[in-house]
Amino acid sequence: MLPSELERRQIFYWLKRNSSVTAWRRVLAYYEAWVNVVLKSAQLADEKGWGNETSLPQLEYARLQKYLAHFKTCVDRLAKGDRRVFRFSESGEFFFAGQVLSHWMQMLERIRIGENGINNHTPLWPEFCDGVNSAAQAWGECGISLLEERFGNDSARLPYGNWLKGELETVPFPAQLAPVPEPSDSIFVWSGLYVPCSGIWEPVAGPKPSLLDVLFRKPKLQPPFQVVGAMNYLHEGSGAPKIYVETAEEGIDVETTWRLLWRDDRYLDGIVPEEEAGYRFSAPNAALPPPPIGFSVWDMTVAESDTRAPTTGRWLTKPDIRVSVYLNKGERLPLYEGRSVQWLLDEINT
Repeated sequence: MLPSELERRQIFYWLKRNSSVTAWRRVLAYYEAWVNVVLKSAQLADEKGWGNETSLPQLEYARLQKYLAHFKTCVDRLAKGDRRVFRFSESGEFFFAGQVLSHWMQMLERIRIGENGINNHTPLWPEFCDGVNSAAQAWGECGISLLEERFGNDSARLPYGNWLKGELETVPFPAQLAPVPEPSDSIFVWSGLYVPCSGIWEPVAGPKPSLLDVLFRKPKLQPPFQVVGAMNYLHEGSGAPKIYVETAEEGIDVETTWRLLWRDDRYLDGIVPEEEAGYRFSAPNAALPPPPIGFSVWDMTVAESDTRAPTTGRWLTKPDIRVSVYLNKGERLPLYEGRSVQWLLDEINT
């Protein structure tokens, strides 16, 4: 299964858009809005005398400010043509900026299932959750196809298959997509060798070059080129990845020859190309209801299905706290989707 010509155009446009300074300025706006909610929350808590109780204190704002500074530095460098910010290295500050966002996405899930709790004296908690969700979705929309993996031996970020086809269906493409560039003088790199320049590369069929090929400058591959997978954005100075190939039984990583289709030399002259004004992105989806404040399995009354409620009140299922039942003391807690689960007493809304 290989990309169609339409899908090749879509992937090329998608990678070019996602690696643009326009895309990352948009993500930065969501990220900064989220951090600003933390500032307002901490200020409100201080005004109410809750500074030592809130789960979003001034200290958390100061911590997020450091990550926001990394993000702003990344965007400033990208605007000058420095694409090292996308790498997983000491120069790749997007990685540092993304750590705290990932932390809070995981934390919200833990709060949602009751492993952690949020203090009752935490102003703007719903707005905070919306901010995390919006920033994370904007980040993922671009980063999923672009930011370098933690481990150098990972396969290319974009394997061609059902997952990629599904991602392309969510992208707001323009009505007319330009043809994929066809370089007159091709540049190739084999999996494991250092990528000579950042840009969009496409895997093609070709033998692995030997040392003798390099020493004696054996002629390059000649067209027509046989495409063997999806284009990827590769990073200058990093090792060219393998590609992931789906077989009838399992997927395998395969070494390949990468052919440069487009060298990314944008912004070196300080100018943002006009085409970026037409870039469109998906609006963040509505977040799940924010996890309730004060909700934690460690300080709440817990009971199992088919046991008698020890007290009257509203009970929440641990698998999905949006599901609740109101029981009187002594009534049996029900099963959830046909299985026994833990039920948690909602002491806030009882």
